[in-house]
Amino acid sequence: MHGALISLRNRFHCTFVAAALALATPSAQAQSNAQLPTTPSGKPLAFTIVSIKRHGNTPGGGVEGCYVDGCHFVDRPLLAFIMVAYNLSQKPILGNPLPGDSDLFDLDAKIDLVDLPATPLTSRQLADMLQPVLADRFKLRVHHETRATPVYNIVLAKGGLKMKESAPPAPPPPGDPRSPTGALPRRCLPKSVGNGLRVLHDCTMNDVRNILEGPTGRYVIDKTGLTGHYDFELRWTPDDTPADSPLAGGPSIFTAVQEQLGLKLEPSTAPVDVLVIDSVQKPTPN
Repeated sequence: MHGALISLRNRFHCTFVAAALALATPSAQAQSNAQLPTTPSGKPLAFTIVSIKRHGNTPGGGVEGCYVDGCHFVDRPLLAFIMVAYNLSQKPILGNPLPGDSDLFDLDAKIDLVDLPATPLTSRQLADMLQPVLADRFKLRVHHETRATPVYNIVLAKGGLKMKESAPPAPPPPGDPRSPTGALPRRCLPKSVGNGLRVLHDCTMNDVRNILEGPTGRYVIDKTGLTGHYDFELRWTPDDTPADSPLAGGPSIFTAVQEQLGLKLEPSTAPVDVLVIDSVQKPTPN
């Protein structure tokens, strides 16, 4: 069962890597309330319009993820929502969401514009706000445990770092609300993403760590000590590449990371926060 969940995480990792950016409290409700920003009136911020329904035959529209004032996902299993809401990446999940149920869902959640705080919400803050939504609509109850788990440590490879340091962002124009801070917010941005390809700009080592968890299938721990922002291009041949594919014969993710980024993935074991699903139900109708 655990292997099946890892496989699903790999399948959906590329879609959610930009939105999903540790956790220690015992319940979804307590975790979300502890982290939620507040409305201008001081109340905990919450999604005021929520739609969760089984996916039909109609195609989805818009960009998936959590941005500005809401979250939008189409044709996804409950596991994918849990990954985003709890920022799990390759951290293990124990317990099968809706066992035997292969239903896929569409989820839309919006904040009332009058409740939006003056400081723009990050994708991570919006994703955290999905936790009480899942607790309410799926009756999801979880707790956390620490378990020894196979991981990869990122270290500097012999020969040194090959990623380029990113140029600092330009200052905002006069009159821009961000002018008092003197700089635009920095964010890891994909220039090109495909099967066995990542071209990214302005990424921290935490971003690199998150990106590598999908193709390696393990939780990744940064041991480099690097604190900068970097641009890089990474090309590799995924493990499931057919022999007649144009990608066949290319480097593995481990070789590519070492040769192209100047980093090395070393297998290890470490205590990792594990999300345990205690109970869950099919969603209540809208």
